[in-house]
Amino acid sequence: MPTVVVVLGLAAFGLRGQIGGATDKVRDRVAKGSQIHAVSVTASSSAPGHAAGLAVDGTTDRYWAPAPGGAAAGQYLDARFDQPFRLLDVVIHPGASPVEEQFLKQARPESVVVTTTDSAGTSTPHVIHLTDTPGPQTFHLAVSNVTRIRVTLQSAYAPSPTRHVAIAELEFFKR
Repeated sequence: MPTVVVVLGLAAFGLRGQIGGATDKVRDRVAKGSQIHAVSVTASSSAPGHAAGLAVDGTTDRYWAPAPGGAAAGQYLDARFDQPFRLLDVVIHPGASPVEEQFLKQARPESVVVTTTDSAGTSTPHVIHLTDTPGPQTFHLAVSNVTRIRVTLQSAYAPSPTRHVAIAELEFFKR
């Protein structure tokens, strides 16, 4: 009997990282996330009247757009937070508005890379594909110790030189 206890103890010790990871996954799925706000938001560039801060202003009737028209691949928004936290979800409101008529007037993100950076400086990219529909789209990421989130445009719906890729709002939820 003591041998069984020792073997089980050693097995549990050896699997402690996997057990902890499984516990986090369960907690992430059952937890109701709470919104966390960035202390600063900057952008690689902004079209006139469409500054970075409009992507986190709590409304979806104003938007951030990068200065270049077209797909604007490589343009980004960078959100920084004052304390590390467990990121659960990122919510992206693509387009210029949730009203379809206004939504269709600008280009919309099709694919973005959400890069999370933790308190140790380790960055992890997450490729996200959005649908071309107005309204919020939620993406579950579940990353620990996040201090910075960068959203980089990769491709866009309906790009043209006279249209800018619009992001009406970004929301971040923590556990």
